[in-house]
Amino acid sequence: MTDDALRTGLAEAVARHLPHQVSQLTPHVLRHFAASDLYRNGMDVVAIQEILGHEWLNTTMIYVHVEKSHVEDAWIRAGQRATTRFGGTRR
Repeated sequence: MTDDALRTGLAEAVARHLPHQVSQLTPHVLRHFAASDLYRNGMDVVAIQEILGHEWLNTTMIYVHVEKSHVEDAWIRAGQRATTRFGGTRR
């Protein structure tokens, strides 16, 4: 697939489904979105690194954008796992 074919297909899809972002969405932005979405849905960052073809993990981390609540959400999930593991009750 050529760059032009990708850009044309992306432009058509954006115009149809996200008309308010027509001038903002590019293949590069799509890579950032895909990396962030994969990470947010539980994919390991090293696997994302491999998919994106990055040599360095730091480069991949530039692509992964997380929500501000990410750390707090991770703490809550860890607490829930610990409670389940040790058979305690949550308050």
